[in-house]
Amino acid sequence: MKDIIESVRDKAKEKKVTFMDCRFVEKDSTSIQIQDGKADKVSNGRSSGIGIRVIVDGAWGFASTNILTKEKVDESLDTAIKMAKASSGKIKEPAQVKQVKPIVDKVNASFEIDPRVVPLEEKMKKAVMLEELARNTEKEKIANTILGYSDGWQHIIVCNSFGSYVDSESIRSVVNVNVVAREGNLFQNAYESEAKTKGFELLKDLDPEKFSIKAAKRAIALLSAKKAPSGVFPVILHPTIIGLFTHEALGHNAEADGVMAGESILEGKMGQNVASKLISIVDDPTYEGSWGFYKYDSEATPAQRNMLIENGILKGYMHSLETAEKFNAFPTGNARAWDFDCRPIVRMSNTNILPGNDSYKDMIKSIDNGVMLTHGLGGYVNVERGQFTFTAAEGWLIKKGEIQEQIRDVNMSGILLETLQKIDGVSKEHGLETMTGYCGKSGQHMYVGAGGPYVRVKELLIGGQE
Repeated sequence: MKDIIESVRDKAKEKKVTFMDCRFVEKDSTSIQIQDGKADKVSNGRSSGIGIRVIVDGAWGFASTNILTKEKVDESLDTAIKMAKASSGKIKEPAQVKQVKPIVDKVNASFEIDPRVVPLEEKMKKAVMLEELARNTEKEKIANTILGYSDGWQHIIVCNSFGSYVDSESIRSVVNVNVVAREGNLFQNAYESEAKTKGFELLKDLDPEKFSIKAAKRAIALLSAKKAPSGVFPVILHPTIIGLFTHEALGHNAEADGVMAGESILEGKMGQNVASKLISIVDDPTYEGSWGFYKYDSEATPAQRNMLIENGILKGYMHSLETAEKFNAFPTGNARAWDFDCRPIVRMSNTNILPGNDSYKDMIKSIDNGVMLTHGLGGYVNVERGQFTFTAAEGWLIKKGEIQEQIRDVNMSGILLETLQKIDGVSKEHGLETMTGYCGKSGQHMYVGAGGPYVRVKELLIGGQE
């Protein structure tokens, strides 16, 4: 494969393209889904291919192929060049990329048990056991259980006209469970997930009490929880929901391609105060073992810790080679592509609010009448206007400095920059990856993580049924 990749790079240089990169991607994966005691879906997937990007006459061209012969790869290069030339007369501003020093490196996957050598029957046995224990926790109250497990090996080679050649392998495993409990006409659900750059050991060593049984017990407990109040309250955001808030409300606004397109509320605010001085936020793919971990992005740029907000001041955006050139900045290693037939775009990795100096217990004691929200389920964000609405899986009323009744069916709404300014407490206690999943953008999905400490917001609009 190396001969084919280097050959097409050399051919691109002969054709005098402004820039070219070639990305070979090879994948091998297994996926299992158990629903209500039955193996609902089981699949194995293998794929491989090459994607080629070029800049010619100030325009991008892209083509890909899953036929890995020299002739087909050369044909893809020619197609990419033709696409660029066809677009060159229609562009308003010529495409450029940041000139960087070439990197040559080899990265091996880190794991204890290679999932590719584990029989499917062994994976099924553990997955079935985890789902069964959840379903039988209080059988008469469990309406539905779905457990999913998947693992994947990935081999990527990125080669470009600067002279970079990065050959890397990775293995990721993820298991999640969703439990729905029922009492009469009332349904409540709870969700747990574990996702790491690990092998089969992730599933093998998973403790049911801390995973599937935990989800079942939480769903059942929510059946007797109180309906959430409505109104404006002081709110503590638990690490299990602050990750969602950081990723959705802030992270997407700090992706430089969105800023460049005029779709971010952070446009033109570099160096300005955009949050409470208690808030510092980083995007950092260098946490080894984390779901959002990687050594190089899809442009062969080294992964690095990127400070987005420091003590309330906007310090940086996440960049690709193209956006770094546009903003006269350094590439941050955030250009990521889902597969060989996808173009790299600016994506988050692990986006975290850093720990503060407050004690979680003292933050609770400081609230006379408020709410704590936990376990983010998702929501809506208008990136351009900075409006958000998030749903919490559960919450707790805080009365006279103590956590009291559990509440359900609760959401929070606000304006991002106003909410960031209203933060008046950040705990020492911290969760690195309290949210893991696949982030969607421009038709692609990507592995991302997010987390943070307990965060106190002076006032926030809470929506409930009371």
